[in-house]
Parts: sequence; structure tokens; C-alpha cells
Amino acid sequence: MTDPRREAVLIRRPDSSAFDDKTSEVLEYVAGADFTHVTFLPANGPRKYRYAAQRVMILSNPVRHVLGNRDRVSIRRQFVQGVTEVWRFDGPGQTWWRVFSRAGERESYQTCGQDEFSIIQATELPTEAYEVLNYWQDVVTHLKTTDPLGPLYQQFKTVPPGSVLDLYLRGEAVDTSADVEELIFPFPSNLSQREALRKGLTHRLSVIDGPPGTGKTATILSLVANIIRTPGKTVGIVSSNNAAVENVRDKLAREGLGHVVADLGRSDVRRKFFAGQHAENVEAQRHAGSSSVSMPAAGRISDLDERLQHLQVLTRELAIRRQEVAAYRLERRHFRHHVDSHNLPPLPALTILQRPSGRILEFLAETASVPADESPFKRFFRRFRGRLRYGSTKHIDPNSTDVVLRLQAAFYDSKIAELEEQIEQAEAQLDQNHTPGLENELRNLSRQALDASLHQRYAGGRSRGYSEDTYRRDFKNFANDYPVILSTCHSLLRSIPAGFLLDYLIIDEASQVDLLVAGVALACARNVIVVGDLQQLPHIANEDAAERARPAPAPSYDYGRHSILSSVIERFGTGLPRTMLREHYRCDPAIIDFCNKKFYGGQLVPYTISDPANKALVVVRTVQGNHMRQHVGGRTNQREADVIAQEVLQEFCSDTRPEDIGVVTPYRLQVDKVAEALVNTIQADTVHKFQGLEKQVIIMSTVLDETKSGRFGVEFVDNPQLVNVAVSRAVKRFVLVTNYDMLPASRHLRDLVQFIQYQDPEHGVFDSAVLSVFDLLYKEYSALLRPLAARIQNTSKFASENIVWTLLLEILAEANYTDLAVAQQVVLRNLLPDLSRLTPRQMAYVRNRATVDFVIYNRITNVPVLAVEVDGFAFHEADPVQRVRDDLKDAICLVHGISLLRLPTTGNGEEHVIRQKLTTAILDKTSF
Repeated sequence: MTDPRREAVLIRRPDSSAFDDKTSEVLEYVAGADFTHVTFLPANGPRKYRYAAQRVMILSNPVRHVLGNRDRVSIRRQFVQGVTEVWRFDGPGQTWWRVFSRAGERESYQTCGQDEFSIIQATELPTEAYEVLNYWQDVVTHLKTTDPLGPLYQQFKTVPPGSVLDLYLRGEAVDTSADVEELIFPFPSNLSQREALRKGLTHRLSVIDGPPGTGKTATILSLVANIIRTPGKTVGIVSSNNAAVENVRDKLAREGLGHVVADLGRSDVRRKFFAGQHAENVEAQRHAGSSSVSMPAAGRISDLDERLQHLQVLTRELAIRRQEVAAYRLERRHFRHHVDSHNLPPLPALTILQRPSGRILEFLAETASVPADESPFKRFFRRFRGRLRYGSTKHIDPNSTDVVLRLQAAFYDSKIAELEEQIEQAEAQLDQNHTPGLENELRNLSRQALDASLHQRYAGGRSRGYSEDTYRRDFKNFANDYPVILSTCHSLLRSIPAGFLLDYLIIDEASQVDLLVAGVALACARNVIVVGDLQQLPHIANEDAAERARPAPAPSYDYGRHSILSSVIERFGTGLPRTMLREHYRCDPAIIDFCNKKFYGGQLVPYTISDPANKALVVVRTVQGNHMRQHVGGRTNQREADVIAQEVLQEFCSDTRPEDIGVVTPYRLQVDKVAEALVNTIQADTVHKFQGLEKQVIIMSTVLDETKSGRFGVEFVDNPQLVNVAVSRAVKRFVLVTNYDMLPASRHLRDLVQFIQYQDPEHGVFDSAVLSVFDLLYKEYSALLRPLAARIQNTSKFASENIVWTLLLEILAEANYTDLAVAQQVVLRNLLPDLSRLTPRQMAYVRNRATVDFVIYNRITNVPVLAVEVDGFAFHEADPVQRVRDDLKDAICLVHGISLLRLPTTGNGEEHVIRQKLTTAILDKTSF
């Protein structure tokens, strides 16, 4: 019998100069001049093979390699468990390694070439890393005894070297994993998705922020395609539940790629896979291996992609311009209503009205910033320069508010015309370049490249009879046949052999994946791509276990506070490779506009186009009265259920199929009430259950009323992530059904109500004594005032205003004030719907271009929150005339309910005063 520790028998592959090891035990070999006989011991008994002499290589005199205590042996990028000995055979051409390992009483060995072999010298993890594992283990001990994490953590004691868990616990800089090859795009891919692909495939850890409707699943499919096109590469896709991974599985199957996927989740799912789907996949794999597909010409995909990216930049700009023009048209409707109520005289024919929109704002900014003590020479130079830039303006008085409002109206008309022209030019350019045709060509070429790669993966292979009990024993071949492993986070560790590391792990819906299950999954892969959205509903931690366990060794590993998504973002900070998917394809623009402004900082770009005939956002109030009822375990509101069934469906859903309608509510008991009142084909469920779903029409029942108990429930119902999920499920229309008072004690739902009312100026505007701030107008106006104020900063007034402006921007950048924005030098008349409440003297003051230094307003609803005046001593206190003007402004603000804060430049503690006043104004629902 041949001693495998002393000799190695290698057989050259047919039609190749490369040799392979026969891993089954060699019983004997007999060398001859022409032929060599070798007897092997495969699983089903000894077999004798006859090879040509030149096809057999026999190596002898090996050298034993001594391993360190923590050294790990890797063959073909997979760790070998239970290593007992390692021998090196130096042969012609290359070095060969033979690794012996023991599992129970059985010893086996593997042989591989130098390029497939490595010894990883494991470095000691920092103490903090072991403290994290001990902390997680402690949390698990406080879970229910039936929790599946208990048995998992009993065997999960160490961190596999080379795993992404090792990187995560160290918290070191996220290094690159490899240079990206030529990317392929067999699925629709936009600019954000390309960036996500590149970062995900070139870094060991990356994050993809996937807001609603931005093509998150398509991005995952593209990642999968680019991973499995490389021979031998594997990828696991996991989530906290089966629904997310089943969505990926179903979409791969619809694309004809179901045969690359192994569904190894829960035991029942795994059993079903091997009992049925596996047999179908074997035939598909055999067909893929026998159907030769040529690889596209080198560089063809890259060249086409480069051309298409230039057009996609233009496509994104087109979508942004459409978004802008819709916003300006809406604001213009509000502004015209405002101007028409004042019966302003028309402007004479002016050259400036023919200039670009920005020139109109420049004129308004310059005439608003003329110093009171301007010298005759400077006045002459300013007027001469103004004549060249703006044409003749001698027939208008720039200090008249009537003139200012007419010029502001002209600005809207000019700005919208400019945007419409840009849209027409972009559409023409995209049509000229046949963008859809190029996209189809790129997808087809990419699919050809993927099919060619899969042909190489399956060519020459034979179908293997894997079963649920045996597939782990031959997992190397199984993973080659099934490079995409689907599982839940709980089940992944049990789904693959001990020590096997997947090349990539994709964690989907990561905001709902807690750290305990994530830690187990991260131990199974070398690289991870975390996909989720912090603005959607998070996981629900076991509060009892979190409180009873020892404190977390570091905040970013706290089980009670963090999902795996929020944890890696906090752990790695700005050094984390992170991409937000910005292009939105689901909701009507008006629907996603609320979510975009409220939760995503305006970063999303809607690619959908609104239907003018569609009423996308609706508020339905129940009749006056308290209709909520408190029960053990929840709340119900029968009146809201009846309104939905008897009124909302007829009024707002008559053009929609029942199966395309969804009713959501925060309370499980209310779901039952609604379900009783509806037809069976209309789906009703909690908002939590609707995460990940979409319907043409979404109806939301808030349940609460103005009773003490109802107000007590506001914190739960007004959760920002819950509101975001509820609204963003709607494709065509969102209907909010709420109490008569429309939850004034709420914050996010109140913003939603006011946003909906702002979208419908004719029917949805509040009967208020103060107008909404004209957000777009003053954003551009403030941008022009900044450099201008800096140029003429020769008085304490302008210096102090700049200081307050900077302070306000810093305060509003904080998390508590992200819903707020600030405009400067707001014309007071822009805030007043009419002047009927004012005295003649106050009217004259307002008409003389009276302004407010700063107005802080809600940037989602445009509702003003706080006016701020900066009072320089010399300009205000020491000037009797200015004190009279200040008194007039104070009286005007008082009669219209405008909350006004005066900041004297001789005072102190301005930051504290601003914060205090802001907090009061926000909490006071009657402010403004």
C-alpha cells in the first residue's frame, strides 16, 4: 500500500499539461515503460486504472511543515477543519501540498498545487472583540430557552480568521478585497446601482442604503451576476425572514437563473428544495454546460457601458429638472393666490423681465441691501452698473412691496420657462441617442457574458445526487453547482460545513437584522454587503434580554440599540464604503416627495411622472367626536373602519381593483376591525407587515383621537419610520384616515397632513393668518444675498446678521431640527395673506418693503415656525426712528400670531435663547 505521507500519485488531466491529485487513497501503483497501473480506493470499493506512463507523476521525499497553534490551512480558499499534518512535495513545475485532517475516527487527506494552498497565521483578536462575543453570549442566555440562537451560540465560540466578522470586531479600516473586473449589467442598472456594485465588489465590507422604490432587489441581482460569473465564487443571501430572500429567489428564477440557487433556509425549506427543485436544477445545469455560448468581445461591454453612463447622467438631470419644475409650478400657484388677493398693479414693460430668472433675484437682492449712508459716488456707480445689467428701472420703485411681489411673480414665470426648455433639450438628446436601445444592448451583451461564464462552470460536469443529508460532504462541488446560497441569518451556519467561508454575503433588509443573528452570519463569509434603510422600521429587540444582560463593551455592538446596518455605520463612520440608491421608480412624485423631504434629505430623484388627473394624496377626517376604544393589547376605531369601507373605497378607489388596494394601521386589533368591514380581496395588515410590499392605493387608519388615552398613543403611531413605510407603500394614491382634529399633538403625521394640504392649494390650504414660506424663491434669494452681504459688510448690522445666520445653520443641522430650514430677508408681506387686520400706518410700513431678518420654517410643509430679528445697538436701540419701525413690526407679528424673537447684538447666550424659543414654537401647535 502506498504511504500518502511519503509518496504522491498525480494524474495529468486529458488535453492539459496540468496534474490533479486523486484524493481517494492509493492502494498501489505499478510503473511500466508504456503504461502505469494505479489502484485507488474510492467510496464504493477498490478500482484499478491503466494510464499511459507519461500521464502519471510520482513525487516522493516530502518535507513536513510544522503548524503554529493558531495557524489555519486553506485549500482553494476554504479552511480545512481538523488538520493533523501538512507535507510539501517539491515536483517539476510547481510545489504540491498534502493536508491530512481527522473527523472523528476517520482520517483523510487532500492534495493541491501551490497556487491553491495557503497557511493563514491568525493574529490575536483584541480583548474588546472577545468581550463582544461574551456580551452577545450573555444576551442569548437571557432569551427564551426555545430560541434557536441558544444552540447556535453554544458552538459559536471563536471568530474564524479571514471572516468578515473578524474585520467587523476589529473595527479597522475597511480594506479593498480585490480589483473589480469588467462589470456586467444583465439587469437594469442606473448610476447609483453602478456605484454600489463597484464598492461592494472591491471592499470587504460595504453598505447600500436602499430607500423605497430605488431598485434594491435589482442591485442585489446585479451583484449576484457579477460574483458568480467568476469560476468558483460563491455568495450567500440572508435576511431576518424568508420573505426577503424568497423575493430574490423568485426574481432569479423569472430571469432563467433558478438553477444557480440553493434554498437552504429553515429545515422545511431545505427539505423541500432537495425533494423537488434540485432535480429540475440538475437538468438546467446540464443544459447550461452543454449549450456553448461565446463570450462577448473584450471591452465591448465596458465601451457600451461608458456611453450609456453619459446618457444616464443626462437622464438623472432630466428627472431632477422635472422634479424642480413641478415644485416651482406648485409654489407659483400658491404665490399667484397670494398676489391676486392683494390686487397689485401690473409692472410696466421692463428689460429685466426679458433677462434670466437669476437676474431678477439679483436686482431684488441688490436693491434690498443698499446702505443707508451710501455716498453719492457709490450711488452713481451702482445705478450705472444696474442700467447695464438690468436695463432701465426708473419707472419702478424697488422699495415698494407691490413692485417686489410683481418681480417675484415674474421670477417664477421665467424660472419655469427655463426649466421647461432644459427638459425639452434633454428629452431630444436622449431620443437622438436611442437610450432604451443602448440599455437593451448592454443587458443582452451582459447576459451573454453571464451565460458564457455559467457554461464554463457547468461544462464537463456530471449531475450529482445531492441530498439533505449528504450535500455537506461534497460541499466544494455543491457550491460550484449552486454558487448562490439562500438562507435566513439563523440558518446559514447550519447550512454550510464548519469552516467553509462564502466569498460574499449579502444581508438584505438589514435594518431588521439584530446583532446576534448577524454575528453568526458574518462568521460564514469573507466579504459582506449590508443592504437596508435606516428610515424604515427597525428590528424589535428582546427588551428583557437586553436589560438583564451585562452592558455592551462598546456602543456600536449594543444589541438593544442597533441592527447590523446601524452598527456598521456607527462602527466605521465616514470610512465605510456606502452608497445611497437615489433613483426612485415606484411612487407618484407627490407621494415620494413627502418621504424625500421628510426622511431622506431631498437626495432621492423620482423617475416617475405624475398624472395631472390623479389625486395622489388625500386626507379624510372622521366626524367630530372621540371614536377610539382602548382594549387589552391595543386600540380600535370603528368609525375609521366604517369610513374606509363606506366612503373612501367609493370616493377614491373606484378605479382600482380590490387586490391593488392595501389598508394599513399601527394596531393589530384595528386590522381585525377593518378586515370585517372590507371585501376579502383587499389586504389589511399592520404597517410592520407591509414593509417590503406595495399597492396601487394605500389607506392608512391612524385609530387615535383627542382623548387622554388617544394622545398617550401618539408616540407609537407617530413613529417616523412607521410613517415613512406606510406612505411609501403607495404607488398611485395615499389616503390618510384620521380624526377630525387631525392629530395636532403629533409631529410627523401633522407634517404629513399639512404637506397634503399644501399640495392642493385650492382645497387643502389651512385657513391661517400666515402664509407658507415660499421655499424655492427664498433658497435662491438667500444664495445671492450671502456674497453680496459679505461685500458690503461695513456695519455691525451685517456682521451680526452673518454671525446669527451661521449660528442658525449650525443649530438646524442637528438631528432635532432636521425638519427645519431658514430663509433670510423675507419680505413681511410674503407672510401675510391680506392687510385687513392692519392699521393704515402698519399697512404703509408693510408696503415699504419691510422685511424680517430670518424666518425659520418647516421645510416639509413650508409652515413658518419662528421669525428672528437681529437688533444692532446703533441701528435699533440708539435710533428712535428705527425703534418706531421695530414697534410696528412687533405689532404686525402679534396681530397675525407670528412668533418673533429679537436678538440684540449687546446680549449674550443667543444659542440657548434660539434653542429655547425653537422648542417652544415647535411644541406649540398654534404657533403661526
